[in-house]
Amino acid sequence: MAFAQTGNWQAVKQLDPGVKISVRSEHHSLRSTCYFQRATDDQLFCERILRGVSQVLIPPDAVYERKKIREVRLEHSDRSNAATGAAIGGGIGATLGAANDNGTLTREGGALLLGTVGALIGGSFGRDFPIFHGKMIYRR
Repeated sequence: MAFAQTGNWQAVKQLDPGVKISVRSEHHSLRSTCYFQRATDDQLFCERILRGVSQVLIPPDAVYERKKIREVRLEHSDRSNAATGAAIGGGIGATLGAANDNGTLTREGGALLLGTVGALIGGSFGRDFPIFHGKMIYRR
């Protein structure tokens, strides 16, 4: 796998097929996450990561024009993103549960209950909306 200076399109062209990347295009603030397929001098081809109903509604193949790409980043695996989200959600849930003193649960019980719920929610959000992104390999 190639790692290069920012602005070096050659580094994008040398990525291994199947590598998880994110692409930010002109006029879009959100990144599109996909699996790299190949890149030419003028275009980047990848397979979108689709879940649920979007698998039926959106075509899986994506083509980005190089002149419209603002940045390309390597991305962490779904497992890593889910673990990060679960840790953050669990920590927040446990803190809120321990701070809750409504008389129904003990502080420990509240921390355990809300920490578990927070970890479950945070894990699913972390997988789909990564908090930390990988190395920048191209920026225009």
